[in-house]
Amino acid sequence: MSFYGSTASTTNAISGRKLLIGGICVVLLVVGVILLTYFLCSGEGEFVLDRTPLFAGRNNLPESLMALWAGNLSLLNLNSDLREIYQNDSCFWCNTDLPRLRRGKVKSQFWIANAGCSNDSQIYSTLKQLDIIDRLIKKYPSDFQLIRQSKDLKEAHKNNKLGSIIAVDGGQSLMDSNAVLRIFYNLGVRAVALGNNCTLESGNTTMIKSLEMEMVVHEMNTLGMMIDIQGLSKITQKNILNISSAPVMISHTAAAALYKYEGNTDDEIMELIKSRDGLLMITFDALNLGKQDNVTVSDVTKHINYVVDKIGFDNIAIGGNYDSYGEKPAGLEDVSDFPLLFKELKAENGSKWTAGNLDKLAGTNFERFFKNVENVRNYTLILENE
Repeated sequence: MSFYGSTASTTNAISGRKLLIGGICVVLLVVGVILLTYFLCSGEGEFVLDRTPLFAGRNNLPESLMALWAGNLSLLNLNSDLREIYQNDSCFWCNTDLPRLRRGKVKSQFWIANAGCSNDSQIYSTLKQLDIIDRLIKKYPSDFQLIRQSKDLKEAHKNNKLGSIIAVDGGQSLMDSNAVLRIFYNLGVRAVALGNNCTLESGNTTMIKSLEMEMVVHEMNTLGMMIDIQGLSKITQKNILNISSAPVMISHTAAAALYKYEGNTDDEIMELIKSRDGLLMITFDALNLGKQDNVTVSDVTKHINYVVDKIGFDNIAIGGNYDSYGEKPAGLEDVSDFPLLFKELKAENGSKWTAGNLDKLAGTNFERFFKNVENVRNYTLILENE
């Protein structure tokens, strides 16, 4: 056999092996891409909160702190698990502390200052809780950042701090005065629930009439404050939706069609919220979701899916409402459990809950809503200065 013939055979053998190895590599690459795609898609519900900052809705920790320590924050170590400190019913609502907020991947939320119910405590209770929120943020400056405008949300996330938006629950604390509303704004309040949080029906309607509703709504539009119509009578909700130049929200609700409970929202109001580009925020309060002894995370996903089937994905957000009186669903007992909700949604219907739709629920809807409220304020100021 000639030297050249031997070389040619060797070359052909080497070429064959290269082709075989190349083919195997291509097959492995394709399989790898398929597996990667599968795992990313199947785990999207878990990983969405690593990509999109979670707005977790309402948190009533300030009221808990007022009840537990009379607002004495020197006794508080929020870096510890509060359940380990209070091993009894005096802290059955202790759903919140820094370790669990971190595990829940919470990046922003409303800190709620609840108004008092008696005439002499309506504004006093609110101011006391506003003071607690202020001192809480200052006590933990490495963990919390006060949010005064929507663009602060991105800054807080960049700084690895929890964006803290102050909200007042209970329109009775306004004392029929826009001056109080402006004072609240200057103290950092960016959302007010105009309903009476002590009664759910007749008291609300009477209270909102006495406030000169149009004047209050106009002032909130001018200031750029988010209007919450939670708990108001349906006719009052419709009136505010018609009056307000800015979109409005319902901060902790569920679908009345699935479970009739005071404060839940019917289909007509949902459609009006959508038409005004407002926000419907789904509560985790078991009382709103179903028969309390049997409520689980699946009940929350049922209400969420009902809402998106009715009005789409652009006008829904998390309502949460941790540290409120009452039980939470099994699987969502405290603020560490948010990832499970998104995992459950993806597992139940992966084709419906795409990455983009999960992002909307997690926080992009709320950020857009906040910006739109500010845009109305800015436009109003331009008109007034012309």
